[in-house]
Amino acid sequence: MRRFDADSDDRDILGFLHDVADAAADMIDETVSWSLTGHREGQYTGDVAVDEVVVDMCEAAGFFVLSEESGVGDLEWPLPAGKLLIVVDPVDGSTNASKGLPWYATSLCVVDSDGPRVALVAEQSGSETRYAAIRGAGSNVDGMRLRVQPIEDTRTAVVGVNALPAPTHGWWQVRTMGAASLDISLVAKGALDGYIDFDGGLGVWDYLAAVLICTEAGALVAEAEGRDLMTVDIDARRRPVVASSQAMMNSLMIARRQ
Repeated sequence: MRRFDADSDDRDILGFLHDVADAAADMIDETVSWSLTGHREGQYTGDVAVDEVVVDMCEAAGFFVLSEESGVGDLEWPLPAGKLLIVVDPVDGSTNASKGLPWYATSLCVVDSDGPRVALVAEQSGSETRYAAIRGAGSNVDGMRLRVQPIEDTRTAVVGVNALPAPTHGWWQVRTMGAASLDISLVAKGALDGYIDFDGGLGVWDYLAAVLICTEAGALVAEAEGRDLMTVDIDARRRPVVASSQAMMNSLMIARRQ
């Protein structure tokens, strides 16, 4: 297997991420049981099975790996010269998967010393839609360029949320779908006007790839409490806020305080 470092071509890295997503999809298809493991809250046997495949591939290709299911391994931070990190959620939306709800994904984000660099969010429940981004080169869905659709009248907005906002949020509708990487990527596509977490926060594996995809599509991205969204602390939680316009960002930030 080819090994990658900071000098590798971004397109080659993205091609590798597609290979990883393919292998994850194969394992998901083979997974019969989605029972809880009992080892960690909300962890399913399917999460563990897919994680083993994904982590093995990434480590064999020379990456450090930070995974929701297996932690950080031998990660060194800050990254040594020439090294790359992959932040992995093998099955984002695994509760959906366990219940047969067709909305879950494999989320992969390659990080270098400057931050998120290459990202892939691969829908794994049937549509096989893939959102991808390369820092400085834009983002796409299944090869079609993504650009946000800015909204000015936030009373007409449809907003993706994790947990429910106060009823006085002022938007038209909200969506709570249970797979943050896919939910956030919908802002880049223009299917949602914004996204915000109203719970205790998300792990970096939940949002990092989607945040790069949205940034490269022209979305505004922030953290609700002003913290850095890039973290390698597996216990840290962040509240990403993603908006199609400044008006939408202002509305989301107001809603977070209600």
